Amino acid sequence: MRRTILLIIAMASVTAITSCKKPVDPHAGHQMSAVQPSGASLYQFHDQFTDQNGKTMMLHQLQGKYVVLAMFYATCTAICPRIAAEMLRLERSLSANQRANTQFVMISFDHERDNSAALQKFITKMKLTDSFTLLSGKPDTIREVAAALGISYKKIEDASKPGQFEFSHSSMFTLLSPNGEIALQHAGLSVNVETFSSKIGK
Repeated sequence: MRRTILLIIAMASVTAITSCKKPVDPHAGHQMSAVQPSGASLYQFHDQFTDQNGKTMMLHQLQGKYVVLAMFYATCTAICPRIAAEMLRLERSLSANQRANTQFVMISFDHERDNSAALQKFITKMKLTDSFTLLSGKPDTIREVAAALGISYKKIEDASKPGQFEFSHSSMFTLLSPNGEIALQHAGLSVNVETFSSKIGK
């Protein structure tokens, strides 16, 4: 069943992966793409995540609101802070009613280091608002969600520093409908806030 869900909601294109050591945007010229709701919802996943407050939750608990979703990891120093900043910029562009009806979610690739304290530190560093939920989960869970969203990532070990690593990953912003269906996606780091906000109910 899970494989069927992945096949239905995974994006057809494969995005390139980039190291967080290099603050470049390989998708700068890419456009957002509105997709027809597939009928398959991300909320059909029933794996548990842990948020920045140490509470466990499942994605279906987000049902009822629009969700702007991205993936990241907290020790990233280049691309991930830009992803968070773009999500903040999008939030500020929304009307009061839209903000009340929208949740911002960031899911970590790094299950080893991104515990609740690390997620909370990232929130403080980036001055994220109460509309943001940061999540970590088990490796298989993260892999399946990334595949469903069309996000590529890879753990890269530092040969000169045993135990040190980073992630190369694509940057993707996804808008989920209140039912958890993919309504809009953008690959890259510069979000067209008007396009996103036009898809969020007034």
